[in-house]
Amino acid sequence: MSRRSLLNAMTAAGLAAGRIWAIEEDEYLVPFADYTSEFRVEAQASDPRVKCFDLRRMSSGATPNEEFFAFHQTGTPKVDAASWRLPVGGLVERPKAFSLTDLERRPDRQDVAATIECSGNSGHPQLMNGLVSNGVWTGVTLASILRECGVKAEAREVVFLGADSEKEEKWQAGNAEFVSPHGRSIFIQDAIAPGPMLAFRMNGAPLPAEHGFPLRLIMPGWYGMASVKWLTRIEVIGRRYEGRHMARNYHSLRSVESPGDTIWLDTSISKNNLKSVVARVTRRRVGNRFLHSIAGAAWGGESRIENVEVRVDDGAWRDARIDFRSGPFGWLLWSCEWPDAGTGKHTLVSRAINARNEIQPTRDEWRTRIASNREDNSQWPRIIVIAGV
Repeated sequence: MSRRSLLNAMTAAGLAAGRIWAIEEDEYLVPFADYTSEFRVEAQASDPRVKCFDLRRMSSGATPNEEFFAFHQTGTPKVDAASWRLPVGGLVERPKAFSLTDLERRPDRQDVAATIECSGNSGHPQLMNGLVSNGVWTGVTLASILRECGVKAEAREVVFLGADSEKEEKWQAGNAEFVSPHGRSIFIQDAIAPGPMLAFRMNGAPLPAEHGFPLRLIMPGWYGMASVKWLTRIEVIGRRYEGRHMARNYHSLRSVESPGDTIWLDTSISKNNLKSVVARVTRRRVGNRFLHSIAGAAWGGESRIENVEVRVDDGAWRDARIDFRSGPFGWLLWSCEWPDAGTGKHTLVSRAINARNEIQPTRDEWRTRIASNREDNSQWPRIIVIAGV
């Protein structure tokens, strides 16, 4: 499929989803009782920068650029695109430096729909699971760049360095202060896989400064910390990269079953876990009664999501309708009619189920698998109060 055909298909699908999810003239949002005064779209200005996406505004397959969530450790670097170059070096046969024009004109340019979720995303009142968004990214495959440069046999990892540098002291060097660029590495096997790309456009427009202009890494299916922004260098190395955030920050304790025992391993955060969220409830009058609808999104996991189920209070799980899919790495949008909504307070929750019959865990189940304040893919109960029906 050509780039234009793919964009047209995505646009058509997005418009269809927009029609399905559009708030009609006689329809309105029912407020969630669990949204608190702690929640702010602009959650934190800096150190780190935290901007949330208000899930109640979800209305189409792609999150508008101006509403897309943001999380980074420092300020937004200013990069001059005309003089910017991306060096690719280290354990390669042919080190090269690519300009933005070089990348934009490559024949392997493509569009990929991918959901990005911060590994720290959760239902915490300050975040309300707002550190997630979905976009269509335009760029070139990382594998094609590495093939052109010729990766040497002894290569083990590929390191991506960004322009967002931080100062830190190294006790090994007598507490001397060093400027350390933000970085992340992946195994060479992951780097040459079909998914990773170097993106220079977002939802059809040049990358906004806050989202990595002029170039960022996109790791479809991985948590956001792997999609390094403001790329300044790619270095292929033969040992472990242990930068500040990779070695000391983005880790989780993960349970591993062994004969007669359970052990906990400290592991780097990588691929998204299976997850769904209830994003909104709408209400409309039909004749002499009110009808309600529950809607949300689901994403993540290494297997296709086959179903989303919704439960009201302690009732039976009911199937939701899949309204829109944005590809293997993007979220799907779902909805569920709620014809029997009664007056008063209700608890709503959703769960995603994939092709392996893996089910999104409850919070108690999640805690038996992961000990961390990251990678929270637990079911997220929502509280809502229905007025007279």
